[in-house]
Amino acid sequence: MPEQFELAQKYGTSRVTIVHALKILQDKKLIRTVKGHGTYITSKSMPDIFLNSGVNEHTGFTSHVNNALQLKSNVIAFNIRKPSPEECKALCLYKNDEVYDIIRQRVLDGRPAKLEYTVMPVNRIPGITIDVLHKSIYSYIQNDLGLKIGKDSRVITAEKSDAYDIKYLDCMSDDPVLCVQQKAFLEDGRPFELSESRNRYDRGALTVSGD
Repeated sequence: MPEQFELAQKYGTSRVTIVHALKILQDKKLIRTVKGHGTYITSKSMPDIFLNSGVNEHTGFTSHVNNALQLKSNVIAFNIRKPSPEECKALCLYKNDEVYDIIRQRVLDGRPAKLEYTVMPVNRIPGITIDVLHKSIYSYIQNDLGLKIGKDSRVITAEKSDAYDIKYLDCMSDDPVLCVQQKAFLEDGRPFELSESRNRYDRGALTVSGD
């Protein structure tokens, strides 16, 4: 592997962050360090299920998998409620409007990979049902409602596993998760989604590419 300072320069972060990340990988036996020779990726470090998606992709998880793996969506919670003040502001809603409140577990080839928390305006994305949630929300939006999906903004962080991660992602209490918070817009500029996806550290990656 490259030296720590090279990794820090490549990913635009500090050497301290790189050292911490390498320590996590070493604890998980994904890499090994040989004194005087450097750090190496172990021969069995790549898990059976590992998806690499681009930060600038706006196609939805189901489309990204694209039949390469068997995808199952388990609906943990599905409710319709009034939006919070923060959600009203972010989604350009009135306080008496309604939103879908959705939690889904995404399972690839029988192994949990992602936990998704999603809030969407009912009046902007009407007709979402349990059946839609078991399939693809983005496909429903584009193919059934005839709406075009535009840009999104994302905040990506590394966080410790919480109780839901442990229960639905089979994480250990000290496992890190990759957390992606997203606000998505239709092509006409209207916001239609606030979401947070929590991803197992060993079953996916995000690629950042600059123009």
